[in-house]
Amino acid sequence: MAPLQAAPQYAIQVGLGTLTVGEPLSYEGRIVILRPSPGDNFWYRLPHRVEVVGELPPGIELMQKGPGFHDLAHFAGTPTRAGTYTVQVSATMADGLKTNTTTATFFIEDPKKRQYRVQTWGTEQLLAGAEIGNAGLQVVSDHYRLLRAAVQVNISGLPEGVELTSQRGEGDYMLTGTPQTAGTYPVSVEFRWLDDNALIASSQFTIKVLPDDEAARKYQLTLISLWPLRQGVSYSDHGYQAPWFYVEDQFGRRSEGPFTCDASGLPEGMSFSSQGWLVGRPNQAGNFEISLQVTLPNGAKTNTQSLSLQVRPSLTLEQYAGVYDCNIERSETLNGNMGGRLRFNITSGGQISGFLIHQGRRFPFASSDVKFDEESDQWAISPPNSGVQLGGNFTEERDYSVDENSPFIRFVGQASGGQEAVAFGGWRATARSAASPSPYASVQPVNILFVPRDEALQQGDFGGAGFMSMTVSVAGNATITVWAADGSPPVSLATTLTESSIGAFIPVYALLNNSSGSSALMGELFLNADGDAAGQLTWQQQASNRGAFPGGIDLITYEGVIGSRHVAQPQGLNRLGLEQSIADAQLDLMGDEVPAGSEAMLSLRSSQILAMPAEQQVSQVKLSYNARSGMVTGSMVLGQSRGKRGRSVTFRGMRATDGKSILGHYTVPEAANARRTSAGMMKVSAKSR
Repeated sequence: MAPLQAAPQYAIQVGLGTLTVGEPLSYEGRIVILRPSPGDNFWYRLPHRVEVVGELPPGIELMQKGPGFHDLAHFAGTPTRAGTYTVQVSATMADGLKTNTTTATFFIEDPKKRQYRVQTWGTEQLLAGAEIGNAGLQVVSDHYRLLRAAVQVNISGLPEGVELTSQRGEGDYMLTGTPQTAGTYPVSVEFRWLDDNALIASSQFTIKVLPDDEAARKYQLTLISLWPLRQGVSYSDHGYQAPWFYVEDQFGRRSEGPFTCDASGLPEGMSFSSQGWLVGRPNQAGNFEISLQVTLPNGAKTNTQSLSLQVRPSLTLEQYAGVYDCNIERSETLNGNMGGRLRFNITSGGQISGFLIHQGRRFPFASSDVKFDEESDQWAISPPNSGVQLGGNFTEERDYSVDENSPFIRFVGQASGGQEAVAFGGWRATARSAASPSPYASVQPVNILFVPRDEALQQGDFGGAGFMSMTVSVAGNATITVWAADGSPPVSLATTLTESSIGAFIPVYALLNNSSGSSALMGELFLNADGDAAGQLTWQQQASNRGAFPGGIDLITYEGVIGSRHVAQPQGLNRLGLEQSIADAQLDLMGDEVPAGSEAMLSLRSSQILAMPAEQQVSQVKLSYNARSGMVTGSMVLGQSRGKRGRSVTFRGMRATDGKSILGHYTVPEAANARRTSAGMMKVSAKSR
């Protein structure tokens, strides 16, 4: 294997502008992690823990990155004292790599040193009997800087039924309500500081409330178009894939349908719905100049609006052809919460064949098991003997398409059985060859660490419980080897890359069997050309015999991974320090078939756990602890209880995120050489001497 590449340096950036006493931080306090690669806009979302050296301004605190993908680390709070404060900021990523250290300087101004004025909008005319659309006022300083600090607002002269609220955000004061009586209303408003009641700014303006005269109201039509359409694709109400419009009057009040639309120049097969959406299926490609006027339910007409619309040629079966890999969502009823996988190949002639993984079994299907409904544009797949019906269609994802001639295609739909139905989705693999190698290929594997989504992550602890190693061939085929959190033997998964305008997507679905049940790992990965990976994965462990736990045993669920080809193996797999935290512990087995008092005192020594039975009911305890993976495996004999002979218990568990306990499951045979008849939860928790 080639030597490891030097890992690119993570860079940390802190977005701080000039702050103001009394004004809460919003976007100013973001902490962004970047990596010098094409995925710069992505990598700052990966798990990391920020370290700050120095004294933060009074009222400001550091918030670590949370478990959510978009929940970034940031500074938060409201400055309480003016001045200049400097701190050093760095971060440690979940893969063990560190960022540079940057200087963050907080410049905090005293807002009382500025000059302010009142600025209004939409207050000139209101309509009697009609709810106010968009009107309000702000306090601004030079360069239109908004005053967001809490202040005292005094206002008089508003029309009956109208009030001033701060509902749109700090610093924005909105006129809300419904004016009751037409007339002219002189309004006075002043803003004062809370601490000393000193005047900040004041203003006088006039509001005219007009009678509700429909003939005097003017309606403005606005047409929205985001991207081209595709010939042969069906568009429906509220899809945001095709153009749509809205209507509002001169008072900022938006109208609702049903609308009557008078349109010309539309592609054949398309029309505007009464709710304002362009719907239908365009039957022709080309560039179209659309003209539209709308009639409201009260008979009033809008202005006429024009729109240029492009309809691209329909995608042929040859363009859809390829290999698709789809994950099926979890369902207790349909697949025992283990999810599923649909993998198939479609030829340029429309022939589909592949396999379904359902309930841990593989169900192949041929083209004879696939039907296409041209009217609904739906494919129906019925893998023999599976009891599952799959229905879906191909869609183009514009946001990820490299260009018009390289569309990013997904296959999405529902898997159903009986009364239960769940969604599935997957992408078309990108076809590559040695003459056109994938930019994501490398002789160096990408090592991917599981990252738990729980309280520990919020505190910056990234101890993982399993990892994957992924290799990518020049043709874009990926082989993923999974070492799961339940200690099962490694399993290899063959899958394919889907290359997009921003990186490659890789579906993951792996079943792992072990002595006490099985687990499923599913989700998706994102890989950039620099060899860095991230994504979302969920893992669930279940016992083979649920016993008193009919809902199964959900040991620990993981959402989120981080990986790189620049590290020899995942780091941080044992960062919670169980060797130190569990010096003495108590093992509790919880289930209907467990005798009372089935406890064992445990003492941890190095990588082995030695047991000292506390009572005669527990004997022959054998335990081992893997310091690298955090797994505990073992067995013991439970003494005679409730007329039942002694029985051997086998169990498997892993460390909990508190660093002081191990969670797992156990199985108990009724008698020697008998099938397991019960299963339950196991907990090893710290216990002081």
